[in-house]
Amino acid sequence: MLRNDPRRVTAQIDGTVISAEYSEQTGQLCLRQDGAVLREWFPPHSWIAIASVAGARHWGTRPTDEDLRALLRNEMTLLRTQ
Repeated sequence: MLRNDPRRVTAQIDGTVISAEYSEQTGQLCLRQDGAVLREWFPPHSWIAIASVAGARHWGTRPTDEDLRALLRNEMTLLRTQ
């Protein structure tokens, strides 16, 4: 059964609140910083983004909290190097 509410994980990095939200119903993946959208993906790009950091578990279509935390860590590393 698909979740009605988005799966959300939040982390505080360098004093900034960062969250990753994933909707199983739409496949939308959203990265937010202090509530503002930093990045947003839709299928198949959202699935690929998740699978690239979490492995092929569920092919990125049903990420766990740990999968989303891995995505957050990866994206924050990329944002710091830009």
